[in-house]
Amino acid sequence: MFFLGRPVLFLLIALLVSFAPLSASSATEVLDKSKAWFKSGSSWSLNFHVKVFPAGSPDVSEQRGSLLVGEKNRFRLVVPGIVFFSDGVSLWQWNQDQKQVLIKAIEDLSSTLHPSGLLFKYLNCRATAVREEVWKNKPVYVLTLDPSKYDDQFKDMEVWLSAKDYSPVRLFTTDDLGNASQYEISDLKIVKKTTIADFTFKGSKEIDEIDMR
Repeated sequence: MFFLGRPVLFLLIALLVSFAPLSASSATEVLDKSKAWFKSGSSWSLNFHVKVFPAGSPDVSEQRGSLLVGEKNRFRLVVPGIVFFSDGVSLWQWNQDQKQVLIKAIEDLSSTLHPSGLLFKYLNCRATAVREEVWKNKPVYVLTLDPSKYDDQFKDMEVWLSAKDYSPVRLFTTDDLGNASQYEISDLKIVKKTTIADFTFKGSKEIDEIDMR
């Protein structure tokens, strides 16, 4: 009969543990740590790059932009040609090429307007599995999520979290029609201080303002 030496046995055990799939409880713990990251500050900023892959089509649409989020549902969203400001009460849509600003009341708009709601709905989902990967030479946790809370919007969802601080770096979603979206998040950071001026439009004589409130 062949017996393994103790050092070899310990090595095999270590290898088995390191390659074993992480449990659902571990997935929940990883998600909880991501939630804790967002709770560590009241304001944060990021850059994003989103690609949308329509079902049954070779076409791919994409968008880049930046987002600043503050307290009381305040935000500033910048995409090419348009800047959105919101102080939580009013929304300013600055169409830069047209030199025109549309002003609307938040209460008159869709409740899904807030851009962070789309990027971070994963925080309200249940984590079902987690695995470890490397992305851009950095370790990440990949969480498979149960998006049934949003079953009218998504059928699949996966988020990639930095292994360093559990902040999101990638998000993948698929809707009920099979359209897939891929979000890449960069330069995500807590902003220590914001003011109301960061989330309101400052007008000028050269810009036409249309108040629709």
